[in-house]
Amino acid sequence: MGTIDISKSIKLSGKIGPVIAYVTKDGKQAFRNYTKPQNPRTPKQMAHRTKFALANQALSPLNTIIKRGYPDDKNAYRRLVGKAYHEAVTGDYPHYSFDYGKVQIAAGKLQLPADIHLQLQPLSHTISLGWNPQLPLSSQPGSDNDKLYVVCFNTEKPLEAKTLNGGIRAAGKTSLHLPEDWQLDTTHFWIYLVAHDLQKNSNSIYLIPE
Repeated sequence: MGTIDISKSIKLSGKIGPVIAYVTKDGKQAFRNYTKPQNPRTPKQMAHRTKFALANQALSPLNTIIKRGYPDDKNAYRRLVGKAYHEAVTGDYPHYSFDYGKVQIAAGKLQLPADIHLQLQPLSHTISLGWNPQLPLSSQPGSDNDKLYVVCFNTEKPLEAKTLNGGIRAAGKTSLHLPEDWQLDTTHFWIYLVAHDLQKNSNSIYLIPE
């Protein structure tokens, strides 16, 4: 019977029958017995999986919008899913619900306007927004020409999440029309601003209709 001197041959890696071959960090050949991975379904693990799935499912339709809201953060979506897992998923297993008001879909140093209010016009499927056009702080970034964007997300039409142009900060108000088949009571709204040169964003703010 022949033998193989592993120290003088190529290193092995992978499953060989009931044995796992691998190479350690210092380059040494090592072996261990194969153990079938377990997938225990304890209450704690099931609760964790359900919460994580709900956070990911809730934010998935907003993925593209989140990328626009965090243009310099490639990991923004993953980070927001983790944050939502801890802050936006409410209730007890298995009866969880999701609080979209805890989700910040944009972030930046541009100033938000003050005195923002949102009203719904169900018969015309219109939303009316008003805000103070004056900059709250002269020492912080912001200008009259900052663009205001309104994010509208209907949970019954998740693939139709929209970012609508609401004009500029100086206007102080805007009205926007929503699709006729959207139910306003299942629609969530955020606003945020973008500098005229597109170099800065503001934080987003979740709006509750008056």
